[in-house]
Amino acid sequence: MYNKTTSAYFLKYGKITDSFRDHKEFKKKTIRITDKKVASLTMYDQPVYVEMVDGMAIIVIADADQNFEHQLFVIHRNFKVYPDQHFSFITLTSSSTINLYMNPNTRRRSQDINKPIVYEPIRPNLMISEICAYYYMVKSPGYKFFGESHRYFELSFVDSGTLETNVEGVEFTLNNYDLLLYGPNQYHTQEIKSNEPCSYLTIIFESDIKDYASIINRVFHCPREYYQILDKFVKMTTSPLPYAKDLMISFIQELILHLLQYDLEEHITKPSTPIHQHFENELLEEILAYINEKIYEPLPVDEICDHFSISRSSLQNLFRDNLKVAPKQYINEAKLAKSKVLIKKSENTISEISSMLGFNSIHYFSRKFTHRYNITPSEYAKKIYED
Repeated sequence: MYNKTTSAYFLKYGKITDSFRDHKEFKKKTIRITDKKVASLTMYDQPVYVEMVDGMAIIVIADADQNFEHQLFVIHRNFKVYPDQHFSFITLTSSSTINLYMNPNTRRRSQDINKPIVYEPIRPNLMISEICAYYYMVKSPGYKFFGESHRYFELSFVDSGTLETNVEGVEFTLNNYDLLLYGPNQYHTQEIKSNEPCSYLTIIFESDIKDYASIINRVFHCPREYYQILDKFVKMTTSPLPYAKDLMISFIQELILHLLQYDLEEHITKPSTPIHQHFENELLEEILAYINEKIYEPLPVDEICDHFSISRSSLQNLFRDNLKVAPKQYINEAKLAKSKVLIKKSENTISEISSMLGFNSIHYFSRKFTHRYNITPSEYAKKIYED
């Protein structure tokens, strides 16, 4: 984050003031700045007053006593720079105009620096230029796609089940919440070898990713953060909002950026101490096992609190800090995920599944299922049957 000239950190070098307007004898010097770097600094033996006229700029101030270690401050309001400070300006916009006011007899001296100070503009390193296609597929055991290659990137994310894929002769297995990215012109096949159905999301897109070698031909197990990005992508596919498609592109771009730095990111939020972390891990593991055990029953949050002798607020914090979700939402997500598995098995009716999982009514279950997956339970069952 940048500091501004109005921050307390700037008081070492100058201060905000308009007092130069009271000094009619001051001379004015107008500077037009077009550079994004500085190779020399200027020092004045008397105070210099700075007035921003046009554009946006940074003042670079370096400490001569500390080998010209520099500080950057975004110019905000008019200010003065104290005598004997080494400083210069870098424009943030295409160009900037600044007025300097000083006493006519002020003396100026320049100082070259060994290494130029460069401002790096914030610009995107990659762009998703087009989403060509996206599908949510539910495939039955025995399904086999004999393969294709094309000039686009293709992402496959397994929502449930197991997907086998062969990429240029190399076999990969994707399980629940696994993701794989195919690179341009990579020949790949897909197959369901297990005895369970598999549902997965495929997104085909065009991008200018230059360093994609590290993220193709690799299975990523998605942390919840990545899953939530894909969830938001899916919701936007049926959204009537005017910028829904722009959001779809931005979500895929965000996901690819995460994949590019996957090995550098920490995928688990850590509490303040190892002891606390160990305690939270064990408690959370026990609670999640309890939820799974009670998945076929109505499970109020208060029941969990009573069973584990934990306050409601502590439970909320435990889930928020480690899973980024509220306990009630996690329970609903777990029940809905289980319902998909039961529907795929085709051993029970939708009404029976609703009752088995402790929903108040089939209408409530259907509404929750549709809101979560953008498809009704009966349509989902029909899709599995058709596939």
